[in-house]
Amino acid sequence: MQMMKRLILAGFLLLSCAAVFGVSAFFDKGEALFVQNKPQDAQPLLESALNEDPSNEKIYLYLGIIYQQLGDAQKAIDILKRGLSIASTYKDLFYYNMGNDFFSRKEFAFAEEMYNDALAANKDLSKAYLNRAQARLQLQNYSGAVADYTLFLQLVPQDPQRPSIEKLIALLRQAQDDQEKARQAALAKQQALMNEVLNSLNNAGEDTKNLSVDSIKGRTDPVDVDIKD
Repeated sequence: MQMMKRLILAGFLLLSCAAVFGVSAFFDKGEALFVQNKPQDAQPLLESALNEDPSNEKIYLYLGIIYQQLGDAQKAIDILKRGLSIASTYKDLFYYNMGNDFFSRKEFAFAEEMYNDALAANKDLSKAYLNRAQARLQLQNYSGAVADYTLFLQLVPQDPQRPSIEKLIALLRQAQDDQEKARQAALAKQQALMNEVLNSLNNAGEDTKNLSVDSIKGRTDPVDVDIKD
């Protein structure tokens, strides 16, 4: 009987170790393939690792990026949302990658919101400023885009895209000036139209005044009527 208990315990420990090492093998191999930029090969291994260990936030993050690379932005968003519920160390990257997914779907307002959350979690995440600037550019928020491009260059002054970004900032500032001039011109045109209408209303007021005077002159005083008891 004692021998049977020992055999059962040994078998249980063997199965436990196999499960642990199996999960580790799935994750390690999947992570290696992910780093080698082989998303199709990494996907099934990481999905198996996730089934065995749903508490590993890195797996959700890797799979979110993989699904995006494979062209399924919605699936990427779904898996990142799941991972976000347990995320602690990489919360900023979850939001950042969700922002990228929404951007790829041309849902720029949602993308901006995700980049906001990423920067709230990590104000030094330079790529989030860059991508939020791109989203704001699509939303025609030129002042916000200029602010983000400027912050990005402050954080990454040696970025190879700097000349292009600086040229874009200059163009955006010109666009802001043009917007303001157009707004002022539109306001001036609107005011001129209002003044024109107001002048016509003033003329109508004179007619009304004359009509009132004539009406009063043309009427007789009311007749007193004695009321008998």
